[in-house]
Amino acid sequence: MVPVLFGLLVGFLVGLTGVGGGSLMTPFLVAVMQVPAPTAIGTDMVFATVTKMTGSVQHYRQRSVNLEVAIFLGIGSIPASLLGVWTLEWIQASYDADTVRDILITLIAATLVLVGASLIFKAFLPERWTRSRKTTWDGKTSMSLKRRLFTILFGAAGGYLVGLTSIGSGSVMAVILLLLYPLAPAIVVGTDIAHATVLSLVTGFAHLYNGNVDLRLAGLLLLGSIPGVLVGSRLAPRLPGKPLTVVLAIMLLFVGARLLLS
Repeated sequence: MVPVLFGLLVGFLVGLTGVGGGSLMTPFLVAVMQVPAPTAIGTDMVFATVTKMTGSVQHYRQRSVNLEVAIFLGIGSIPASLLGVWTLEWIQASYDADTVRDILITLIAATLVLVGASLIFKAFLPERWTRSRKTTWDGKTSMSLKRRLFTILFGAAGGYLVGLTSIGSGSVMAVILLLLYPLAPAIVVGTDIAHATVLSLVTGFAHLYNGNVDLRLAGLLLLGSIPGVLVGSRLAPRLPGKPLTVVLAIMLLFVGARLLLS
């Protein structure tokens, strides 16, 4: 019952703010459910794939996805995410279970702090940054070679983080999009979710192949998250997005700091 209720909460927050899935789910599975860290990471990736797929289809129907940006992000992020999964397997093979748990909790905690800081940046700076970048690219013409290379490199950095910790496929990638492109907020969200769906799918299969997924637990989480996403998505237009995102960011910073200091 607890996984279903937490899945409901996380799904609701994802529907409401567009972020927070992996950032909340993985620490919950490790710290509260006492799931081994590698299994928590793999299970979260399967959970994230199904949760984000519905949103991705909806954004594509609304034409709020920039496919060119999503493709070049994926060129960098997908191979790098597989390298992240390989790194996780190497850590498991090289150390005992307690050491693996300590290493991964530290990595997860540091990533949570990064994600929290990224969300605060996203909440307060995107409009100013977007206005200053509109002269360089309008989001409709084809990207320059330099911009494509930056997209691949930043996508690779974010993808490696996702493969190793399952965190950041939404929030970190969204900040990368805001830094690189003067896209409308709806396009940023849609492109981010479309890319995250494919990234989570590939990474989830890699974790499943390596035995890092508890399918029963993933099913229980999804049982709660799917209605949660639907409810959160319906309420999102009626509630102020920025305050909710800032509260979520502060919560992630707090959880990450506590895990680092524990």
